[in-house]
Amino acid sequence: MFNSLYKLYRGNSKKTPLEDYNTECFKGILEFYPDILKSFIEFLKLPEGNYNVKTQEKHHLPNYPNCIVDMVLESETNICFIENKVNSKEGWEQLTRYSLVLDGIKQIDPTKKTYLKYCTKRVDLKKNIKHNFTQFRWFHIGKWLEKNHKSNVMANNYLIFLKEQQMAMDTSISTNTAITLKHFLKTYESMDFHIKEAIAPFKKQFPNAKIEKQEKISKLREHDRVARLIVKPLKDKSFNSEILYCIHFELVKLQTQIWVHKNHPKCEEIAKRGKASGLFESSEIDQFGLSLRNSKKLFHFIDRENSDQEIRQWFEDSFIKMRTFIDNNKDLNWDLKF
Repeated sequence: MFNSLYKLYRGNSKKTPLEDYNTECFKGILEFYPDILKSFIEFLKLPEGNYNVKTQEKHHLPNYPNCIVDMVLESETNICFIENKVNSKEGWEQLTRYSLVLDGIKQIDPTKKTYLKYCTKRVDLKKNIKHNFTQFRWFHIGKWLEKNHKSNVMANNYLIFLKEQQMAMDTSISTNTAITLKHFLKTYESMDFHIKEAIAPFKKQFPNAKIEKQEKISKLREHDRVARLIVKPLKDKSFNSEILYCIHFELVKLQTQIWVHKNHPKCEEIAKRGKASGLFESSEIDQFGLSLRNSKKLFHFIDRENSDQEIRQWFEDSFIKMRTFIDNNKDLNWDLKF
């Protein structure tokens, strides 16, 4: 949901303030679910209390115009300022300005405890800042949500948004990271080899189609796979559709699929026929569209003497199934160039 709303806004605006959008989404969850707000207070290690949540709170400072605090959590005895950053670092003396505002609050009410937090996507270390200053990153919030509130539909949707924006990604170096980095190039070359080996049987089934690569870093990160695909194989070009084969990173599997946008006029009929055909392992429509899919875990090919040939054969058999489905359902308006 949050991703869909963000994409809609981004498509209708010259400027897309991701930081403000993200802050308002998070505020909405905290206000709507008191249990999540209470849990967030514990996450921040603030004293217990009934906290109000405010965003974009303006404060007047004589030498610093436009002092606007991203998020404020306030109870009768405590106040916490939070500066949220996504794709940028601290603005000019932002934390200094926040500290001055908190100084003023402390002068008015010396009993009030003051806190200053700094949340970022990337590392941006700060030192010598007052008011019980601590900093954390969005991936810490992602881990906290996943551990404590993933069953909450709204919180889980927000978690998906964080992952889509690469804000819930742990970039700390672990043993697994070091081992993966050591073998990354060899692993990628192996994936690339098998993708290229499958191109000939793919072209054999779809000889007249333009085949596109999906190898740019942005696409690899977004889709978690190395792929080849045919874009918009259906005649109606108003909605996206794809014929695709790939190797997934995290899922560690081979995959082929016919994908159709959920709003495509033929989507439900293709799903119905795909399920009835017996040619696919799954026929599912999610929030984005239909997938007629076959897959095979890579562990099936480990240490097999003829693994290269077996992987190519698996792809070839899957391509034949997709071609058979298309040939048996020509009335679904496939592009004639196939």
